[in-house]
Amino acid sequence: MHPELLMAACHGVHTQLANLLNSDVNALVQVQHPTTEAGGGSVVVVVDDVDNPASAASTFLLQGLTPHGDSALHVAATFGDGDEYLKSAKVIYGNGGRHLLGAHNNEGNTPFHCAARAANTTVLTLLIDLARGEEATGAGGDDAAAGRMRVETLLRMQNKLGETALHGAIRAAHMPTVDALLTADPCLARVPDTGTSPLFLAVSLHHYGIARKLYARDNRLSCSGPDGKNALHAAVLRSKVLYFYFVHGVRDQHGNTPLHFAVSLESGARGLLPQYAVPVENRTGITTFLNIKEPALDLTKKMLEADPYSAFQADNNGWFPIHVAASAGRLSAVAILVTMCPGCAGLRDIDGRTFLHVAVKKRRYDIVAYACQKVSSSVLNKQDNEGNTAVHLAVEVGDWWIFACLFANKQVDLNLPNNKQHTPRELSIITIPTGLYCLVNSGILIQQALIYTNATRDICRHDGIEKDYTPVAAEDDIIISNSTQFLGLGLVLITTMAFSATFTLPGGYRADDHPNGGTPTLAGLKQFQGFMMANTLALVCSSLAVISLVFSGTPTVELSMRQQHYNISIWLSWNAIISLGIAFAIAVYIMISPIASETAIAVIVVFFSVGILHLPSIAGRFCKFSIVLCARIGILPIVRSDISKVMLLTFWPLIVIYGWQEYAWRHR
Repeated sequence: MHPELLMAACHGVHTQLANLLNSDVNALVQVQHPTTEAGGGSVVVVVDDVDNPASAASTFLLQGLTPHGDSALHVAATFGDGDEYLKSAKVIYGNGGRHLLGAHNNEGNTPFHCAARAANTTVLTLLIDLARGEEATGAGGDDAAAGRMRVETLLRMQNKLGETALHGAIRAAHMPTVDALLTADPCLARVPDTGTSPLFLAVSLHHYGIARKLYARDNRLSCSGPDGKNALHAAVLRSKVLYFYFVHGVRDQHGNTPLHFAVSLESGARGLLPQYAVPVENRTGITTFLNIKEPALDLTKKMLEADPYSAFQADNNGWFPIHVAASAGRLSAVAILVTMCPGCAGLRDIDGRTFLHVAVKKRRYDIVAYACQKVSSSVLNKQDNEGNTAVHLAVEVGDWWIFACLFANKQVDLNLPNNKQHTPRELSIITIPTGLYCLVNSGILIQQALIYTNATRDICRHDGIEKDYTPVAAEDDIIISNSTQFLGLGLVLITTMAFSATFTLPGGYRADDHPNGGTPTLAGLKQFQGFMMANTLALVCSSLAVISLVFSGTPTVELSMRQQHYNISIWLSWNAIISLGIAFAIAVYIMISPIASETAIAVIVVFFSVGILHLPSIAGRFCKFSIVLCARIGILPIVRSDISKVMLLTFWPLIVIYGWQEYAWRHR
């Protein structure tokens, strides 16, 4: 494009445009191609009317395009909407630019697309009037009809994305431009009948006012979207209740109905404490601080009320809406589906899995807990094509909380074998890799729970003769060696604090001129006896734990002894932590209670509360283990089991500390 023409069109300088389009074509050629004088090339100018120089200049200039393929009319329609640009468009059109109304640039856009996308309503209206005037020369009749057809033809032209000028106006979110286009062509929202319709685009871009306007102007408009979707698919994904009716039951190319989309919005679960290291799974959204509640499900309810059969319509993978809701973690959606359509709880996909199987595989604890309370035993024990129940999958996944939820329900059968004749207990044995594990490891807790309930194993020999033996000494050696480094650092800190507390007692020491000079000032208090015992236990347990840790980390010691001392060091470390914490609490109480007893109690409560919150993975799992066992087999078997011994060995410092405190006070 001639640079002077481009600048004038961009700035809307209609006088300069008029002068250019009425100039001498030879002068314009010399400006555009100055190399022709030196013989560096030749320029061939095709002129329609050799007797009219102005027409020749217009023809030559209007053949020029920008690198993007825009003509002068494209530029004028894009860059402004004032009187200057209106006059510029008229000058271009009236000086040989009639053919530019339907010209396409590199993206397939016409000047109508450009004006609509730029929300230049006045220029767009002018272009429509110019198109209508090309055929409608009379007052009505056939000429007026021809003008309407010309306008419809131009407005319904599609670019390379299959979009009309109405799509551009929707992208600009400009209601006056939308009104102007629909006034010129009331049926424009029906184009295209396949692909992304204007209604689908408006909903997907959250322009719901425009969407309602489109539907109000033409209730036969196209609702289509890409890949066989329709506007309702987009509406439910945007969680917006739209006030117009769509045809239910429409499926996309993957077989998804709008209800599949409505229940597919992910619901992230977040614990009490914020996550500073956020695990991210590909193609899965994260839970932010503000995303606490699930999106409203009014549209889901309305869809089920209008079309209850959609809950029983599967996609191409055999997933029903309840499977999708379980996979996405939408507890409220699952509850609505089970409540309004109880039969869908037992629906199975191509693999024979119910929504409970899907929830277990996806680790959706709240949905599994809901299913254990609301669905029948037939659903809880339903087996998939491989014969796996939800308990089998919970064991395979290795999620203790999911397993505990199923385990606590007495209707769940723990002895059903799958197609490989593996029961859940046998599966818990063969799925744990060989190695050294913590006591509260999920796999260990699952296997322990199944053992306590006397769950059955496979009908075969269990002495391991038929299995290949693989030496694992090297792996255990690496695990123990790596663990001792971090554990040793913590134990040294505990020992140092306990040793220091022994010589910096609360309250200090008596003066030398006192009859008992050099002794602790608060030695006569009852709580002081408990403090001394707690501090002593912390020092002794941490010191012995360090010694055991040295043995466990020494390569020259045989593996079995290293494992034994490693377990001893873990046990003593736990006892040292408990003792040191009690010593701190007693010391605070001794120092502050005489003058501020409320503050002393508050400090102790805060200390132990934070301590409990700091160990949810240990204390929480162990408490859950005890609770689900009580629910399954009762309290007496638990009391008689090794759990009582574990509890005694874990919290014996409490008995010793407060027992000694009472004994020393009574026999002083």
